[in-house]
Amino acid sequence: MTEKLRIKICGMRDRDNVADVAALHPDFMGFIFYPPSPRNCIGIDPEIISQLPAGIEPVAVTVNAPAADLLSIADRYGIRTMQLHGEESPDTCAWLKAKGLKIIKAIPIHGKESMELISRYERVADMLLLDTAAASKGGSGKKFDWNLLDEADITTDFLLSGGIGPDDTSAIALLRHPHLIGIDINSRFESRPGYKDIELLSRFLKPLKQYSPNMNRLTNLLNNKTTDLLSVYFTAGYPALDSTVGIINALCKNGVDMIEVGIPFSDPMADGVVIQNSGTVALRNGMTLSLLLDQVKEAREDNPDTPFIAMGYINPIMQMGAENFFRRAKESGIDGVIIPDLPFDIYMSEYKALSDRYDLPMIMLITPETSEERIRLIDENCEGFIYMVSAASTTGARDRFNEEQLGYFRRINDMNLKHQRLIGFGISNKVTYDEACRYSSGAIIGSQFIKCLASNPTPEAAVADLLTKISRQ
Repeated sequence: MTEKLRIKICGMRDRDNVADVAALHPDFMGFIFYPPSPRNCIGIDPEIISQLPAGIEPVAVTVNAPAADLLSIADRYGIRTMQLHGEESPDTCAWLKAKGLKIIKAIPIHGKESMELISRYERVADMLLLDTAAASKGGSGKKFDWNLLDEADITTDFLLSGGIGPDDTSAIALLRHPHLIGIDINSRFESRPGYKDIELLSRFLKPLKQYSPNMNRLTNLLNNKTTDLLSVYFTAGYPALDSTVGIINALCKNGVDMIEVGIPFSDPMADGVVIQNSGTVALRNGMTLSLLLDQVKEAREDNPDTPFIAMGYINPIMQMGAENFFRRAKESGIDGVIIPDLPFDIYMSEYKALSDRYDLPMIMLITPETSEERIRLIDENCEGFIYMVSAASTTGARDRFNEEQLGYFRRINDMNLKHQRLIGFGISNKVTYDEACRYSSGAIIGSQFIKCLASNPTPEAAVADLLTKISRQ
């Protein structure tokens, strides 16, 4: 599923409040036609609904209403989508569909056994809505166990409902199901029954509107672009503690394909002098892994599409706890992870499961000294791309690749690996950038960009300087 998360806001009836909610541009707006509800819309002016902006689909929410009443609601209010919240049978759903109505069937969930009810409606409903089972009709304002979705065999697109509130953004971002297409929200965003708190809704929806269920941005990029990729590395917290967001914004604005955010560490054994020094400055500035993830999360709000990759040594990740790191990285909008000193056997035994669970591809490094057997093992068991280290030495900018390095690039190409490769270490100018793109899917630039950050007054100027050096403007 690659489309944006669809948003349904339910339970309005006041004309001005409806207009204010519509200004937030949800995909659906639900109007409840059920007399016991304090949000009941029976008798409201049909113009409140008919004047919704184009692109917002009105939905009539009903509970065990006679079929004739549903047809009457459809005609009077111009609503063609019915959300059925009672014990309406599959035959009733099929009959209404035959009358030209679109059906969303609500399924009450109170445990694993509830999932069996879903199969009865999958062939007759256009969409399902999974809501928490309640003693009374309508929503309960409480969540069911979302972990049930992990093993749910659902083949119809569905909306998630039930107790979703302002603090659930991160939890929603962790959900994975091929048929989850959106969420339904109601009572937890109200100042009083039937009146939505627009400011609260706006804050909640801003990051979610950039989120696509089941899509990893890195995977999506690699599926759609196979040449001339540019990945840029920088150390979070350099040159200043609060530089991270501005640097990411500048890179995204200028069309960099992916961004590697470096986790500063006191003993970076594979890094050259430039990156080592940037890490020392970042640590002195007060950068931590937790703060880095907070800053990335802030940057993600305004940059919904560019893949972000967290790159750092294993020690800070172990200090945070691997599970906690992967969870927070996913919540922050990270799309992949590079841990240069992670042994492959430890990846297979401990980290691969986390990578799969959180849909965060682990990018592995190979060097000219990596055996063909190990390279093929990496190609078979890892996701994302393969990071081709251009030389068996530390990072650092070089003017050109030597013949031995070019031979290494050709040798890897001849292996016909299934994963794309990007070449890093030593990319500094048009010559090395073009050669990296010639022999792989693209280039990774680190040291040269950090030099640009040091010699330019703003992130925007540093990015422009880098792109000029590699003639990519």
